[in-house]
Amino acid sequence: MKILMISHEYPPVGGGGANICIHLSKEFALKGHQVDIVSIWFEGEEDVTRKTFGNGSVNIYRLHSKRKSVAQSSFAEMFDYIRKALPFSKRLEKEQHYDICFAMFAIPGAPVAWVLKKKFHLPYIIQFGGGDVPGFQDRFKIIYKFLGPAEKVLWKNAGALISNSDGLKEMAEKFYRKKEILVIYNGADHIDLPADLEETKHKEYDFTILFAHRLIRRKGLQLFLPQMKELAEKAKADGKKVRLIVVGDGPCKQEYEDTVRELGITDVVEFTGQKSKDELPSYFLMADVFILPSYKEGMSNVVLEAMSYGLPILMTPCEGSKELIDGNGFAIPAEAFGDHALRLMRDKDLRISFGKRSQALIDEKFLWSELADSYLTLFEKTIKEA
Repeated sequence: MKILMISHEYPPVGGGGANICIHLSKEFALKGHQVDIVSIWFEGEEDVTRKTFGNGSVNIYRLHSKRKSVAQSSFAEMFDYIRKALPFSKRLEKEQHYDICFAMFAIPGAPVAWVLKKKFHLPYIIQFGGGDVPGFQDRFKIIYKFLGPAEKVLWKNAGALISNSDGLKEMAEKFYRKKEILVIYNGADHIDLPADLEETKHKEYDFTILFAHRLIRRKGLQLFLPQMKELAEKAKADGKKVRLIVVGDGPCKQEYEDTVRELGITDVVEFTGQKSKDELPSYFLMADVFILPSYKEGMSNVVLEAMSYGLPILMTPCEGSKELIDGNGFAIPAEAFGDHALRLMRDKDLRISFGKRSQALIDEKFLWSELADSYLTLFEKTIKEA
């Protein structure tokens, strides 16, 4: 099968969408398919990268667009991507004659897929990421209202619509109910952890909390930082050293660093900046708990990765929490994170039990290899019905 993926995010550019793109494309290739990805160029990257996995291949075409940040894209930058992806994707289709187009995000991926369908009768499916679903971000209310009618046309003409969690599906159904919205979860790989990990990670600190997300207000770090002061004081009273590691970058970084200084907790909060996908495992391995105090999500890819490394999870009851929290942590209001982190610090057996359950959940229902099969089955069905 020849698969064209339209994704404005591919590592190192992007967050959750980039993670989905790199893993699914690899799994498709391992199963013998050709995958061509139309994405965005960023400094230090090649215009074209070709990879071979098993009997399949992944070709990444990076377009020189106006993307300024690795971590975040504005609507203006997305529309510039659409403007450049349209003619390039047309040329690719004329050369390759794809079987299906996979649009990552309704905006900006689906407009390109829709044009290819109208011009070349190429069927397409849309995978929602979160921000492309009207109602997901309050700051885009006006833009959602403006784009709403066009999005409904894109959704209507798709061969299938896919959400990555039940919560995001429910949000999408509030906007559009004329077509079934399927759910295929995001995933992670199985990780074999070192047998002595519990001992080696506590050489300097007794308890390490990890936050690894874009530094934007929706991710909610500002709700947890004030709790770190009290948590550090209680840990010290217990004779323990606690720390928070913040991995990521974004528009709120300076604000958060200022907050940490004002609270007087610079000695227990470390900002590492943006880290590549290859650098993240070392942070998962040194952490004792992973936190996500987010207001809204689709299904958090980085929480899934943290689970694959055997970490307990503290997250808000946002979209995806119903599927991700099952005996491996707590889905609680962000204001309660400090108390629950303290509980996990003091209860080693509970912490270890939660971590083992996190890994078990990955193996039970979140392995990328099995999720890719679900997509391929849907691709074949969509092609037959086109």
